[in-house]
This record gives sequence, structure tokens and C-alpha cells, in this order.
Amino acid sequence: MSAPATTDTTYDGASLRALLAAATAPLTLTRCDLQDADLRDVDLSEVTFVDCTMDRVDLRGALLADTTFRGCRLMGASFESVRGLGFRLERCNLFAANLTGAPLARTDLSGCRLTEAVLRGTDLRSCVLDGCDLLGADLFEARLEGTDLRGAALGPCDLDRLRAMKGALLTTRQAIAIVEELTGATVSDPVAS
Repeated sequence: MSAPATTDTTYDGASLRALLAAATAPLTLTRCDLQDADLRDVDLSEVTFVDCTMDRVDLRGALLADTTFRGCRLMGASFESVRGLGFRLERCNLFAANLTGAPLARTDLSGCRLTEAVLRGTDLRSCVLDGCDLLGADLFEARLEGTDLRGAALGPCDLDRLRAMKGALLTTRQAIAIVEELTGATVSDPVAS
């Protein structure tokens, strides 16, 4: 049986829960409006959201096993304490989203906007953040061992933010910019010389 698709529909928490309860195969929601929907503790396993508007959606405690968010606007969304492995965020706008403690290890987050996102305690080990915007993102106690930040816009770094990036991969150019910003010194790039 092919997966049912829903396009250009508006859902609140109750109407999406009813749709999920009636589904007999994984759902795909395209260009749907789920702004302010209360989806706390909902099982969204194998659901795919494509180009959906999901600002301020509350996903706290939701089960996101093999759930995909592709090209979605998730500004101010709460992913706090979500459960399940294998959920994907592809080219999403997560401006000011709360991803505290989200299990994202080994995920390709390329192209996501994480400006002012809360990533406290988030497992980002071995993630790729190519083309990501991390300006003002809260990285306190995030796990960044092996995380590829070489293509990310990091924004200003104070010492606390620099400590939070422990174990992450940076380019020489990014490291020079951080040192120059923190110290006011001029650093000579041996590669560019």
C-alpha cells in the first residue's frame, strides 16, 4: 500500500492526531500548516513533512523514529526531549527552535538555519553542518566531537562559545577569525602566504 499524502491542509494538534490514528501507512504532509500545533508525546514515526509551516509547533516528548522534516519552517519549534532515532532535518529553518537534548548524532544537517537555536546538551557528534547558520545558537554542553562545522557560519565567539565547540572540526580560516576576534591580534595564515 502506498503512503497517503496530504497537501495544502491546516492541522491543529487534535486534527493531526486523528489523521495519524486513521492512517494505515506512513504519511507524507506537503505544504501543510501546523503552526502552534500541540504535538506533545505524539508518535510521528515514519511521517514525512515537506515544505510545511510549523512555527512554534510543540513536539516535546514526541516519538520521531524515521521522521523527516524537509524544507520546513520550524521557527520557535520545541523538540525538547524528543524520542526515537533516525529523524532528519533537511534544509529547515529552525530559527530560535529549542532542540535541547535532541538525539541528532551522525545526522546531516546541511542547509539548516539554526540562528539563535537552543542546542543545549544536544548530541551533535559526527554531524555535518555545511551551509548552516549558527549565529547566536546556544551550544552550551552540546556534544560536538567530530562535528563538521567547516562550512557553517559560526558568528561571534567568546571563550564560553569556543569551549562549547570542543572536538568540532573547523577550517584554518574559521580558527584564525575566532582568535583574531578574541584577542584583537592579527594572525598570519600560513596556507594563504
